[in-house]
Amino acid sequence: MQIACVGHASIDHVFQIQAFPQRATKTPAHDFQSVGGGMAANAALAMARLGAQVRFVGAVGDDDAGRLVRQQLAGEGLSLQHLQEIAGARTSASAIIVDRSGDRQIFNHLGNALSLARVPDDAVFDGCDAVLVDPRWPAGARAALSWARRHRRLAVLDADVAPVADLAALVPLAQWAVFSEPGLAVWAADTPHEVALRRALAQGAEHAVVTLGEHGVLHAQADQMTPLAAFSVRAVDTTGAGDVFHGALTLALAQAQPIRDAFNFASAAAALKCTRPGGIRGAPTMAQVRDFLAHNPRP
Repeated sequence: MQIACVGHASIDHVFQIQAFPQRATKTPAHDFQSVGGGMAANAALAMARLGAQVRFVGAVGDDDAGRLVRQQLAGEGLSLQHLQEIAGARTSASAIIVDRSGDRQIFNHLGNALSLARVPDDAVFDGCDAVLVDPRWPAGARAALSWARRHRRLAVLDADVAPVADLAALVPLAQWAVFSEPGLAVWAADTPHEVALRRALAQGAEHAVVTLGEHGVLHAQADQMTPLAAFSVRAVDTTGAGDVFHGALTLALAQAQPIRDAFNFASAAAALKCTRPGGIRGAPTMAQVRDFLAHNPRP
């Protein structure tokens, strides 16, 4: 599979703590790592570990953070021909605080590399079987989704929290609009999940999905509304689990797996990630996901 992953790359500073404080104070961390992150970059790394050939399409600054992001993605075997390095720009950065139960808080500065990046042309996507985009780079996401629609390729939008205008422009272009629960609430002004997903279908998406963490997903297609359960695991670090889910789902759909099997595969990959610390460095390989599925019944 040749998959283009378009959007956000950042440097993530991940702190592991025992518990979130009740008030402003100094809180010791028992572990710390600086790792490459960002929605699209995390999903790209996850797909590469699962065996896909991935082109990452995005932008970083020519700063230390950008060099670290590039180094990590290259180390995972991603094609970085279309990762732009913008002179004088600042790479996105996040502080991620994870407690002992695996819950986390994220503080992000988006930087300005994506806002200064050149919009990809059609040649960037030639030969791809699928595109996965996030809303952090609306112009890049529109270019990828439009290319996929014209060439009848799989197109998946990771519809996380973003300005409403950006989501409104991207959802109608996506074959699969896969919302986080907070992203769906922003896009649909807190209407019930079923109503919001039907609205996404009415606006042009063929499939609309909301991910609900440990409660699974809700999938809408035509006149069907299907809830699907998640695997039950002991979470250590949920950072990047949603990105792993989006990447694994895109790969499974590009491989023409039946929809229920594709969700099962993506849920297994995300569940495995939750059992491992270190942010996206805990993303599993294909062999690990297959072993997990062999020993865990479908939820």
